[in-house]
Amino acid sequence: MDRISHLPESIVHHILSFLKKTPAELVRMSVLSKSWFNLTASFPCLDFNIDCFSTRESFFKYVEYTTSRFCHHNLTAHKLLLYTEIQEPAELDVVNRCLELVLKNGVRELVISFTYSSLDFPKYRLPNILLSVSVLESLTILGCDLPSSFMLDAINFKSLIQLELTLVPLNDEVITYLATSCPLLQVLDIGICSGFKKVCVYGHQHLQELRITYDTPLERIDIEAPNLSSLRIEDDDDIGAPQMNLALCKNLTTVSYFGYLSPNLSFTDFVSSFPFVENLYLAIH
Repeated sequence: MDRISHLPESIVHHILSFLKKTPAELVRMSVLSKSWFNLTASFPCLDFNIDCFSTRESFFKYVEYTTSRFCHHNLTAHKLLLYTEIQEPAELDVVNRCLELVLKNGVRELVISFTYSSLDFPKYRLPNILLSVSVLESLTILGCDLPSSFMLDAINFKSLIQLELTLVPLNDEVITYLATSCPLLQVLDIGICSGFKKVCVYGHQHLQELRITYDTPLERIDIEAPNLSSLRIEDDDDIGAPQMNLALCKNLTTVSYFGYLSPNLSFTDFVSSFPFVENLYLAIH
């Protein structure tokens, strides 16, 4: 007797979230019965990784079919995780249709991780609707451009707690605007993002962790965040440590620095940037 399918839908979804589900397994579940078809269709964790598929065509067909089925229920997604390499413009069209469908009803955790078959292939630009997803709590972007209306439209990231940007073109103003527009942000991770020379965050009450990795010159880090407790800086190309103003971060007790110290910056001057540090981790070369 199938006892699981008689449980409330939310409980079944919770049980499914602990299973290691491949696309083939979800398809097999969906054909067990009409009840299981509906349960898998409304499962709010959408996890797409091209490495789980034998062909690119089957991957993009599965992404489109699964998101369409889920969005037919008009539900908010708990997760949308999308990992793929982009080789053709038509693949970006599929991605964009599916992403806009899911974002329309909202998503709490969003991971978009794209690589490209050629350096000349233009990066995917995230849709403007992303900026209005007020329930979003965690956002991870790798290898995409920010929405075209980013600095024009208001950002409604009032629930965002964690933000990770890797290989995303940025500038100094975008970083400051992002931090200001995410009042509940606790974790900010900026990794190898071209275009910025300063990281300035002012008057942020909730920021607790800041991680910065750079491979182009970073001139300055200027942070006013009274609850910041952890700072990690990685100089990925032996450029040298930036100037830092962290005097108002009185809870900053853990600092990690991996990289190069230029000859005109003494170790004493470097360490003096962290007046409240208790745990200092260094890998200097």
